[in-house]
Amino acid sequence: MKKRLYGILIPISVALFLQCLCVMLFAPFSLFALFAVLALGLAGIAIAFFMMSSRGGEIEVMLDDVFRQNSSAASEIVEKIAIPALLFDAGGKIIWSNEAFNALYDGNDIKKLLLSLDCEHPDQAMQFEHNGSSYQIMNMPIRRSNGKVRKLTFQYWMDRTEALHYSRLYEEQMPTVALIHIDNYEELNADEQFRRSGVMAEAERRIGEFVESIDGIYRKYDSAHFIVVFEAKYLGELEKQRFVLLDNIREIKTGTEQSITLSVSVGVEDRIQRSDESARQGMELALGRGGDQVVVKKGASYNFYGGKKQITTKQSRVKMRLFAKALRQLLENSDQVFIMGHKNADMDCLGAALGLMRCAQTVDCKAYFVIAEKNAMVANTMEDMLENSLYRDSIKTPDQAMQMLRSQSAVIVVDTQRASSLEAVELFEKARKTVIIDHHRKPVDALSTSTLSCLEVGASSACEMVTEVLQYFGEKIRPSSFESSALLAGITLDTKKFSFNTGARTFEAASFLRRNGADSSAVKLLFQDDMQTYKSRSKIVENALIMDHGIAISTCPSDMQNATLIAAQAADALIGIKGIQASFVLADNNGVIMISGRSLGDINVQLVLEKIGGGGHLTVAGAQLRDSTMDKAVESLTKAIDEYLKEAGIE
Repeated sequence: MKKRLYGILIPISVALFLQCLCVMLFAPFSLFALFAVLALGLAGIAIAFFMMSSRGGEIEVMLDDVFRQNSSAASEIVEKIAIPALLFDAGGKIIWSNEAFNALYDGNDIKKLLLSLDCEHPDQAMQFEHNGSSYQIMNMPIRRSNGKVRKLTFQYWMDRTEALHYSRLYEEQMPTVALIHIDNYEELNADEQFRRSGVMAEAERRIGEFVESIDGIYRKYDSAHFIVVFEAKYLGELEKQRFVLLDNIREIKTGTEQSITLSVSVGVEDRIQRSDESARQGMELALGRGGDQVVVKKGASYNFYGGKKQITTKQSRVKMRLFAKALRQLLENSDQVFIMGHKNADMDCLGAALGLMRCAQTVDCKAYFVIAEKNAMVANTMEDMLENSLYRDSIKTPDQAMQMLRSQSAVIVVDTQRASSLEAVELFEKARKTVIIDHHRKPVDALSTSTLSCLEVGASSACEMVTEVLQYFGEKIRPSSFESSALLAGITLDTKKFSFNTGARTFEAASFLRRNGADSSAVKLLFQDDMQTYKSRSKIVENALIMDHGIAISTCPSDMQNATLIAAQAADALIGIKGIQASFVLADNNGVIMISGRSLGDINVQLVLEKIGGGGHLTVAGAQLRDSTMDKAVESLTKAIDEYLKEAGIE
């Protein structure tokens, strides 16, 4: 205000200057006139300055009076308003509070009410439940100086109870989409003993009862496919019950040795269209994991229920024939192919790679096996490859492969589909043509895009799958004795010498390899251990801790050579001991804790290790923990086991 008043002096001063200039121009020798004009001008300026100063003082008095009146009114408003408000010091002592706050709390120490409040440095906003109401508490630190500085905080409480109620009501009534697929409908329908009409009618009746129990609706849009819509408020109870629909359907008598299994996917989003999209993504994951389970997709997170049944090999071979034909066309249009597996490659990786290299050579496509560094599990076979002129130049490091990669090159991934465990994920991402061949259950972090994929959870190993590809790839293709032995070694490794995860097609693949020169004696030599390895494995078995329900946990010493290989062997040895149902062995591999899990089938080691980022099969699984110590890894594993036992109802 003062600046605007004094601004009037500027034109007065300019006018005085102009008057003096005119006198000097028209009366240059009249000093009296000049001084007279100058004196009058200065007097006018002085009078104007005095008058404006007086006026400014009056305005300040008026404004102070207005602010004083408004301050009194504001104080009264804050005192009477229905929003609880208070003022407290750094020690939590309440200096002042209004009537609304006094109705909530009659104490004088805010810390006794808000236990998590830091009075020295309060958060700007916090949530608090009190007497059945929900509040958003806002803090405004202030500082006042009255001779000394005293730190105070003004706090007010916004009642969000009604808003949260309607928000919760909106979320609970949001339509949620679920998809239900009968996994093995085609296999059951191919069985002459399958009582199709009666069984399918009973299955639909039970699905209908399940949907009715959650006040939903369903429609059957195919022989074995259903879509369900229900309100989101029922999902919590379904998860708590762990979707008993899976068990109810499995109890139906089919007239065959197989039971009906379901894959269920639930999409939880804020829009029904997005919920449907999430349900479809979840179903793809459920089927990729072998079915007989429920996948609940909430945003970017997944929850899994079921999946306890051992998946058997599918009866139809049509899928493998089509894949072999598509793979041949892809290789015929490629100038070279790079084949790689997971980190710390084993014989299932290498054997499958050798089989695919034979396919590539058949169509004149150069093939290379990509591996960062060899380990004890594949060292002997890789030495044999280096001694053989046919394979000597076929082993490449990831860096070499990246330099050689061209637009017409193809990349094949075997025995894994996890981006985190891939030998060279950059190579896969850069390639224009990619293929995935894997027998593991599909994980959440699976490689999402590929030109061609063959995922068969029922297969025993990647080598079994590649052996079938060899049979359908071409009429004249025949693997060499060395390649057949490597493929047989991979099958032998993953089936634990044909003891686990075997089906009719596993033995058919082994028979094909045997006819093509696979040497069982050479395979046995590949699994021979030296004396130190045998002693180390025995020590790990001896030191195993046996938990309830026959679960064994053991660890490898930090200075042990080939700890990862020995851990897997020790896990296999432990489940061969009477009374042990599952085993877990941990090993430190250059700062990464490797966990090998094995089971006889009653305990699903895949579900256990998935809780800590791992995966695999019901009887064979693994996990890798980075940035962890051995003690923390054991603690995490024990917690995962306890959670699994609780969820599975094993007491």
